[in-house]
Amino acid sequence: MDPAEAVGLADTRQEAEESEYSNPLLRPVLLGEVEGVQQIFEDPEDPNHEKALQLLLEKDVIGRDLLYAACMVGQSEVIRALAKYGVDMKDKTPREAKQTLQMFISHIQATITDPEKVQGRLNKEDKNASLSACRAKSDWLNSTKEATRQDFLDQKQELEDKMLPIFTKMATPRLPTAKNVKSSVSSSRI
Repeated sequence: MDPAEAVGLADTRQEAEESEYSNPLLRPVLLGEVEGVQQIFEDPEDPNHEKALQLLLEKDVIGRDLLYAACMVGQSEVIRALAKYGVDMKDKTPREAKQTLQMFISHIQATITDPEKVQGRLNKEDKNASLSACRAKSDWLNSTKEATRQDFLDQKQELEDKMLPIFTKMATPRLPTAKNVKSSVSSSRI
């Protein structure tokens, strides 16, 4: 085999490998070519038409998708096209998922320590368990440097699961106690 054939064969292999691992929607997304995105979705003759939805949902190793790419380069027309074809607009980046977890922790801490919201519905153990769970998640946030979006979502779900019985207690109306009934009867006689 002469060198020119070897180079041609190597180029063919490299192109095959690149096409195997690349997303054909990425180029039109990054360049703002709405027509290129539309062609893949709407032209049955396009070689990528059959797998268009799969390409739309594909993510890289750290969870970035086509929507993320379009947002990073400011391609608003492409973002609208991606939304039309079914991209998940509620998808969060790891940074947003981290902020959501931080806000949830703050919300729990503020709620548990607010006497008006608690109004005697929680005992000391429930309050301590809630605050301890929040501290544990805050410590996790501070010590974890390479967390993925899913890691943050999993941590938030764990905290929600721990807090569910406590929030249920807080949402349950207080039943009248003998002391409350006596005081209301006494005040109605006056």
